[in-house]
Amino acid sequence: FFSAGNHQHRQPTMSSGATAALAAVLGAFAITAVTAVYSGDAPLNPQPALPFEDTRSAPPASFCDGDGWTKVFADEFDGSALNTSAWTISLGGHNSQGRDAWLTTDNVYVTGGNLVLRSQAQTGPQYNYTSGAVTTKGKVAWKHGRCCVRAKLPGGGPAGAGTGIWPAHWMMPNDSSCWPDHGEIDIMEMINGDGITHGTYHWSSVYPPKTCQAANTAVSSERPVTDWDKQFHEYAVEWGSDYVMFVVDSQVLTNITSTSHDPPPYFPPSAMYAILNTAVGGPWPGPANKSTIFPAYHYIDRVQVSQRL
Repeated sequence: FFSAGNHQHRQPTMSSGATAALAAVLGAFAITAVTAVYSGDAPLNPQPALPFEDTRSAPPASFCDGDGWTKVFADEFDGSALNTSAWTISLGGHNSQGRDAWLTTDNVYVTGGNLVLRSQAQTGPQYNYTSGAVTTKGKVAWKHGRCCVRAKLPGGGPAGAGTGIWPAHWMMPNDSSCWPDHGEIDIMEMINGDGITHGTYHWSSVYPPKTCQAANTAVSSERPVTDWDKQFHEYAVEWGSDYVMFVVDSQVLTNITSTSHDPPPYFPPSAMYAILNTAVGGPWPGPANKSTIFPAYHYIDRVQVSQRL
């Protein structure tokens, strides 16, 4: 997700954003764009019922449930509120998690067995959009293992509906290291509703000297995902002392090892915490515009971490 600067993927140029309300039909249900004035964390819009069948009764097998792996953390969002012993809602302006959107509590809620991150066209303190993000920083972190996120992603609909929408599931070191000295694991990123998931690992090519962005090196792989906006898919990573492997629906996307690339990747020993967010705009997707449909909804059905104990 390139938390400390501009993303190194392609950077398309798009027209400037607008906040005019528009309506569109996604699948068999209607979503109405909203433009409002944000004045705090009190709800501006009602939290809608889920526009799809609750699939909690029979989820598919998880990559995190493989032989020899033990579940050490799981959240299936079965209650009516976020588990704040594990998660913290990110608030305000965040270059990495919100980009051109102000992050609010109003845009993070639990309903129907899902964590929902909502993005809206609203005039906030600094931006014309608001969105939602959560993190386990300082609460739960893991040193090596598998992290699996089952989600239905935002940005679907007619051509251009996802312009500027940037959902991500990623992990950062749970310490005070300077980025990217202790690595960054981007489990899933998708931009502009293009249906392509990206798995990316960032590291410092000159570690252990402290670099602070200057020596950022990244390896990324991508693949299309069918019905990413209509069905739940599992986006996962397995990481160890000398590799990072990205997996989509239990199929390996890529395996990055200490000998697979030049310069050789470095895999720090730091425990990693999880981040789930939807950014709006930013250097990689470009800004939202008149075609972008708001509100946009990012549904997370389950987060699980497993380790070899």
